[in-house]
Amino acid sequence: MRGKWIGLATIILVFVAVGVVFVAILSTRKSAESLKVGAVLPLTGSAAVWGQNAKMGMDLAVDQINSGGGVNGKRLVVIYEDSQSDPKLATSALQKLISADGIQVVIGDIASSSVLAMAPIAERNHIVLLSPGASNPEISHAGRYIFRNWQSDALEGEVDARFAYDKLKWRRVALLHVNNAYGTGLADVFKRVFTNLGGSVLREEFFEQSATDMRTQITKIAATKPDGIYMPGYPPEMATALKQMRELAVTLPILSVQAFDDPEILKRAGDAAEGVIFSVPTPPDPKQPVVSAFHSQYAQMYHKEPGVCSDTGYDAVRIVAWAIGQGASTGAQIREKMAALNDFPGAAGKTTFDANGDVVRDFSFFKVKDGKFQPTEASK
Repeated sequence: MRGKWIGLATIILVFVAVGVVFVAILSTRKSAESLKVGAVLPLTGSAAVWGQNAKMGMDLAVDQINSGGGVNGKRLVVIYEDSQSDPKLATSALQKLISADGIQVVIGDIASSSVLAMAPIAERNHIVLLSPGASNPEISHAGRYIFRNWQSDALEGEVDARFAYDKLKWRRVALLHVNNAYGTGLADVFKRVFTNLGGSVLREEFFEQSATDMRTQITKIAATKPDGIYMPGYPPEMATALKQMRELAVTLPILSVQAFDDPEILKRAGDAAEGVIFSVPTPPDPKQPVVSAFHSQYAQMYHKEPGVCSDTGYDAVRIVAWAIGQGASTGAQIREKMAALNDFPGAAGKTTFDANGDVVRDFSFFKVKDGKFQPTEASK
């Protein structure tokens, strides 16, 4: 009897061992049949609205690509890491993706400070870094492997300054901006161009990310009696600033940036957002197949309109998939394909990267009127 039990136990152990090996083979085969792309985004924190928007656009693109057969027959998989728009967390996430996951291309970050922190690591390891939202001018010179399908502050800040001077007829301006690479990058370009045009910057105040009280800065700005306020920042803090201006009876005109172009800020700021003017890259023709399909399928998947970075996140995945589909597998090969990209049709418009890995787009200006984003007459 004892011998029978020993024999039975041996048979069971053999089956278990075979099962483990079989599962391991299937796991290895599944891994071999997938293509992994990394993503470092602010999925929580003050810039989370952008990170989540980008992720939703990316997930939609991944779903479409895989439903269509994948990339060269392989399933595309995105490994997400949360940076919380913190440069230290962003660099740790990138190092993990490189060392533990063997990633050759990473989409992210949204925050410029995080991209600037990650750039040396990506450059040193020959890993492509494609940002769908970072705008600081320094990124243009961060390295050969650093790309972005989002415009530089050097372009947006100049367009904003000229609009304020030529269209709004401002001559005396105050600045209120987030105190990081994104906010200071836009503010610095705006100041330089605005003063070169003949205008004066009366006062510059800043606020930290996640700030909840900006009354002191607002009071100091109001005391200088500027023609208007230039306000680059993130939706949560800008909404807070607008509501506190309303509390303090400060009714100065506000000119903001593309970050303002998100329905979330209207929910947060309410009536306090009325009258704010902001710049955005000129929207692509809605009749273009990629653009119309993106908007309809995004609404079908999420039951709402795309937000800031939804379209650039969507395009980033499709650009990376295109490069890999052209036979690129290493970071160096992907970089080579992306550098040669010309008029790639995307949801945010056509994408061509210049020698610095930047895109160049025209701008339009919108205004909050009756609780909606509407084209402003001054931009025509």
